[in-house]
Amino acid sequence: MDNNQLDPEFIDSIRGLASSIQQLTDDAYHIYEPQVDDIIRSQSKDMKQIEWLLTSMLDFCSNDNMLLLFKKLCRYVYFIDPEIAYFYVNQYREMWDNGEDVEP
Repeated sequence: MDNNQLDPEFIDSIRGLASSIQQLTDDAYHIYEPQVDDIIRSQSKDMKQIEWLLTSMLDFCSNDNMLLLFKKLCRYVYFIDPEIAYFYVNQYREMWDNGEDVEP
C-alpha cells in the first residue's frame, strides 16, 4: 500500500466511530429537550438542576440542535442569575468557540 493511501479498514472504523458519536449526541438532545422545556414551562428556579443540565449539555454543543437548546436554557437562566448564564456561555466558548457568538 502506498504511504499516501489510508487503510480502508481504518476509514471504516472512523466512520463507525463518527456515526456512534452522532447517535449519542442525537440521543442526548432527545433526553435533555423535555427537561429544558419543563424547567422553562414551570418557571423553575432550581439552580442545582439547571446547572447540572447546562454542565451535561456542554459536552454535546458541537451539535447545532443541542447548541440551540443550550442557548435557550442560558437565556432563561439569565433572568434568574446573569452571572451563572455568563459562566456557562464562557464555558461553552472555552470548549467549542469557533468564532460564533453565543449570547444568553
